[in-house]
Amino acid sequence: MSEEQGEHRELRELLGMHALGMTAPVDAARVQAHLDGCADCRAELAELEPLRADLRLVDPDRLPGEAAPPRELGDRVLAAVRQESVLRDRRERRASRTRRLRASLVPAAAAVVAAGVATGVTWQVATRDPAPAVAVEELPLTVVASGVRADAPAVVVPHTWGVEVTFEASGFAAGRTYRAVVRTADGATRPAGEFLGVGAGELTCDMQAAVLRDDATGFEVLDDAGATVLTLPLPRA
Repeated sequence: MSEEQGEHRELRELLGMHALGMTAPVDAARVQAHLDGCADCRAELAELEPLRADLRLVDPDRLPGEAAPPRELGDRVLAAVRQESVLRDRRERRASRTRRLRASLVPAAAAVVAAGVATGVTWQVATRDPAPAVAVEELPLTVVASGVRADAPAVVVPHTWGVEVTFEASGFAAGRTYRAVVRTADGATRPAGEFLGVGAGELTCDMQAAVLRDDATGFEVLDDAGATVLTLPLPRA
């Protein structure tokens, strides 16, 4: 566990006392500063707020002994660890691709800046912080076309602007164009991006569509003839 994660856990454990207004003065400022920058903890504090009156009635001296953890806790912890491992690997691969892309863009950016100076135009490069973490789903892909292989589940990320589907597969015919679509509850389809096949090599595809996750019912990859290659049902909650 990193130092940042350890501090997050420590401050999260103080949210109950903070909701009751009983945080020690030495910790109150730290908790509030953490809440200002942590959406997850703000949401958890909001869930505790309605319980404030009931919590004040609890007598610590009359509480029973330590409760045994639920039987399913171990399975839930292991599942969360496996999911985090998969997501970490995907994040690391994506970060590696991003670094390579940025490295390739440096000469182009320098040329643009030079051109701007030569013509009297001022250019400014804007940066932004990484997007906050969001809940994801891991769902199994169904291969329809022969020769295509997809062993790992796809990762579905719900965003405020649409839905993102990341998957790994191989066997797409080299040079052929494949397009992805997301199906909606009303039977319509929305484009989710295109890619070129590379033959037997494995592809990591990150497809995005302007459809909210709650409205999406399915994800498909089609070949250039319109035939379905991969399908991914998106069950609605």
